[in-house]
Amino acid sequence: MGVDAQTMEIRTWRNLQLILWIGGFALTILAGSCSREEREAQVGGQTTMLPDQIITDFEITETAFGRRDWTMKADSAYLYDRRNLLEAKSIEVTFYDEEGNVRSILRADYGKLNRSSDDMEARGHVVVTSSDGVTLETSSLTWLNEQRKIVSDDSVKITRRHDVLTGWGFRGDPDLGTFTILRQMKATIRPENPSEKDEPTGSSYR
Repeated sequence: MGVDAQTMEIRTWRNLQLILWIGGFALTILAGSCSREEREAQVGGQTTMLPDQIITDFEITETAFGRRDWTMKADSAYLYDRRNLLEAKSIEVTFYDEEGNVRSILRADYGKLNRSSDDMEARGHVVVTSSDGVTLETSSLTWLNEQRKIVSDDSVKITRRHDVLTGWGFRGDPDLGTFTILRQMKATIRPENPSEKDEPTGSSYR
């Protein structure tokens, strides 16, 4: 049975459509793969995930039982959806009491927020200043959201008026009203009268 020219033309056109459809499907898969690969970058020989969002002048507030619990502000924030993680630069975290009054303010160069647990990690020139003027200085600090505590494994320095406490490891309330220095604690009592000599001591403040 013969095939006329019109039938051959229709078949050729359908074959061309099929080839174009398959090619387009392959390009779609390749584009999706490239999109995922573009979210990864090589830094120092290691693969680093790129953020899904970058936000400047970032601010987030955590509430508990309808009241403000803490607020984090940052110059810039980087959101990683798959890791449920937020990283931020130049952070300021304000902790509030049950009446909404400021308990303390934490400042640091960098911060991480676990968006599942609301635990926070601060690093680099970490300083916590309570509402009554007590300061805590360390290189890293973690806020345990469920336990309502701030903790550190690094060296710490706490200044309360004329008294200075130093040591390693810390666990306490964010307002620095109650805390424990875990090891190698030293205290220096600086008298209000500058003519008196400073007296180092090994007594514990908790």
